[in-house]
Amino acid sequence: MHYDENELKQEESNFKKRLGEKIKDYRLKLGWSQHKLGLHSNISRTQISRLENGEISTSVITLLRIAKALKLDKSQLLDLLD
Repeated sequence: MHYDENELKQEESNFKKRLGEKIKDYRLKLGWSQHKLGLHSNISRTQISRLENGEISTSVITLLRIAKALKLDKSQLLDLLD
């Protein structure tokens, strides 16, 4: 199967932005700052900011740390990936 590189890059960019927006939404529902999420997930505030802004990708482990800190259940965790 052949993928158009530009199309793939655009899809990846859109995914990172959606993921970041969802993390931010869940964080704000708890009334937490990026700093507080960082403390609860053992992830730097800078990395939280870059994730929320769709600037970087993340590992599954980092995503699990964030989900656990935000007290997300399995369906909410899957929502992050949708």
